[in-house]
Amino acid sequence: MNPEEEVSLNVLSEPLSISDLIVNGSKFEINANFDDEEFISDIFDEINPGSDSEDDTRVDNAKLVSPWQHSFEELRLQMTKLNDFMHKKITKVGNNEKGTVPDIARVCIRYNAYWEGEGAPFDSSFLRGSSHSFYTGRGDVLEGLEEAVKSMHKGEEAQFLISYQLLFREMGCPPRVKPKADGLFIIECVDFNAVGDMNATDELSDENRNKFPAVVIKAKEVHLKGIDFFGQSMYKNACKAFMKAVNALNFCQLKNEEEQEQQTAFLIKLHTNLAVCYNKLNQFNKAILMCREIRRLANDKMSCKALFQEGRALLMLGEFTRARTLLIRAQNIEPNNVDVNKELKTLEMRYSNYKNNERELWTRAISVIKRDENKMNRTAENDTDSSFREGMSNVIQSLNKTENFKSFELPTGLTSKEINVVDELAKEMNMKLQLSPLDNTTYTLVKK
Repeated sequence: MNPEEEVSLNVLSEPLSISDLIVNGSKFEINANFDDEEFISDIFDEINPGSDSEDDTRVDNAKLVSPWQHSFEELRLQMTKLNDFMHKKITKVGNNEKGTVPDIARVCIRYNAYWEGEGAPFDSSFLRGSSHSFYTGRGDVLEGLEEAVKSMHKGEEAQFLISYQLLFREMGCPPRVKPKADGLFIIECVDFNAVGDMNATDELSDENRNKFPAVVIKAKEVHLKGIDFFGQSMYKNACKAFMKAVNALNFCQLKNEEEQEQQTAFLIKLHTNLAVCYNKLNQFNKAILMCREIRRLANDKMSCKALFQEGRALLMLGEFTRARTLLIRAQNIEPNNVDVNKELKTLEMRYSNYKNNERELWTRAISVIKRDENKMNRTAENDTDSSFREGMSNVIQSLNKTENFKSFELPTGLTSKEINVVDELAKEMNMKLQLSPLDNTTYTLVKK
């Protein structure tokens, strides 16, 4: 290519990964008609128990053009020297609350990488339509890229000139990568998490196993591993990690009120995260148990997040009234919480469907009773029993198949014999018939 052509925005027709370039080699094919694609950040700083939404961003083609068309030597003069092999220029200051990326962490970045004098990137997370996540300390990416990222804060954007010694070395990868080829990397550090250690609490000595100051340090490592599992949608593993941390903390002997407060705060966080995971796994009863424990620990002063998770679990189990009560409490705490307001709308929609289904079942049940009464004067008793059994069987089957429909109150006027028939059918279909403790004439079919 001529230098003039390389400055224009020509991009690869297929995504090119550095690993493919190193191991197998790749053929460069240029496509001037690059279409925008969406990408989604796929890392979690901490579980957000009230949100399933993710921030979608569209790619601007102009961002793929190299910001520097002159020699790298000139660019170095405008940058800060980090070491003999790397120079850096910060273009957007990040959040330094978490510090820089640690030696062992799961990190999410967006980046473009360019050779000297070329306008189009030789590698880009944007070309693959997403951010890129990897672990530091494992050799997942080029040494220079990892070292650059480890100098960054969350949200920071920067330019790095990285020497060939930290990229493809002296030999390069001819003809695709020239020998001794330095690279310009434009990097955004989206987020990062310390990875943690699932087995950290197992390393405690017998002497320290019940001492809170020693246990809490190890429990935090296990908690971080749970966050890492959650970020990879490994919810079962996340549950195991969070529960392991809970058990370690519950075993501690506390010396004073300060340790008690620290333990309680950490347990509330862990149980909230467990509620999130159990809801993700559709294990709603377990999510509710976690929220009950939060209520006990917090003396019923639950956060919006905890109320949201319990309300969501109850909604999925068809407990509409209790779910609405909790979600409204969450809304009162955070009136502008998008997720809470969205869940309340979902509840109203499902409750409306529930009432429609209930009316349909009532209609069927009443028709069965009327049909039974009409036939009493025309048929033998055995035929009447058979007709009632068949009709109620259809009603119970419909109830069983109706999603989010948990119970159905039988109409009044049934004889004791008919109640026995309903009870038998309920047992056959894994349901139960309950008598109201306030009214001995009211029976309700309930899903087990």
